[in-house]
Amino acid sequence: MNALNQSEGIMFPDWELPPNIHAAVTTRAFGNLAVHVGDDPAAVILRRRRLQRELELPRAVTWLQQRHTDKVLQWPFKSAVADAAYSQFPNSVCAVLTADCLPILCCSDDGKEIAAVHAGWRGLVDGVLREALASFKAEAANIRIWIGPSIGVQSFEVGNDVRDAFIACNSSNVDHFISHSNKWLADLASIAADECLRAGVKSVTKSGDCTVRHNASWYSWRKEKAAARFASIIWRN
Repeated sequence: MNALNQSEGIMFPDWELPPNIHAAVTTRAFGNLAVHVGDDPAAVILRRRRLQRELELPRAVTWLQQRHTDKVLQWPFKSAVADAAYSQFPNSVCAVLTADCLPILCCSDDGKEIAAVHAGWRGLVDGVLREALASFKAEAANIRIWIGPSIGVQSFEVGNDVRDAFIACNSSNVDHFISHSNKWLADLASIAADECLRAGVKSVTKSGDCTVRHNASWYSWRKEKAAARFASIIWRN
């Protein structure tokens, strides 16, 4: 995993960013940030306020209602069903909540555009990452990508249906599946990284942390079933 600097349950990716762009990810130590997983809503709201305060965010996060769609909301927006958020405005914040799915943060080299993407296997197949990249005015070669902690290849066992769906999207995805006990181990992070590279992105950084194997730091739905969620956030000053 790329080095991360930890402070009170918040980590900062080792990811080269323009000076006005910032990114962070919360860990298990910070606590759950989702209101839909059975946690006390009041406690979640307090944690969200603490997150804004500690990161000195320019404004409160508008949290997405994530449903494994390909929908991208363009800032400013109200909370709505979507799995990616994009902004080209100063003092804006984009964030996603995950617990195995890929949290993908994006920014343009000139520091004018940012996006946050929640991508599980369904979202990747349906094109949420493609739609997020298409939102940028910058050329793909001038977009930087960070793929955060997510379920790793050794922990993500899937059936033929998932493998076939990815191969139907792009035949080269066959390289990201390993045969395992009549099923397949899928490397979601590499599938996403390759999609970015095929689109023309030249800078892709992967955290390398598996939410299942490194469960002491990250929430994992597959390991815990009723898992809480951690946040991946990008903002522009």
